[in-house]
Amino acid sequence: MYWFPLLMMGIAALVLLAAYMGWGSKPAPIEVGFFIFIFFGLLSLPFYKLTITVTEHYALASFGVGWIKKRVLIKDLDLSTAEIVKLPWYAGIGYRWGSQGTFLNTRPGPALLIKTHNKYDEFFVGTKNGPEIIKVIEQVKTI
Repeated sequence: MYWFPLLMMGIAALVLLAAYMGWGSKPAPIEVGFFIFIFFGLLSLPFYKLTITVTEHYALASFGVGWIKKRVLIKDLDLSTAEIVKLPWYAGIGYRWGSQGTFLNTRPGPALLIKTHNKYDEFFVGTKNGPEIIKVIEQVKTI
């Protein structure tokens, strides 16, 4: 999701340039430009990538620096429910709530959905590497 921080920083740089150059009938002070630049930078920091990690205990998906994440115990995952779902463009990006559960997504397209044994939670992430992640989780569950 590299385009999101680039878009945010591009807009912020344009606002900063407008404040510096005094564009408009009521130009903003340069301090406002700096504030918006910093704000947009901090806003894009949590969303610049989606990392999926499988450890011996957890399946973890986290955005950016790890502030926004979803963690599910490996022993709770029901691999018989694992499926690759195609997310449409209107499903959106980010930490989303949908009819199939809560998912983390950075772009439309394939997503991995694995329900838990209690059916109240799921590991649902947008990724093109779904089959490989299923294999890794299978290997970890057999240990």
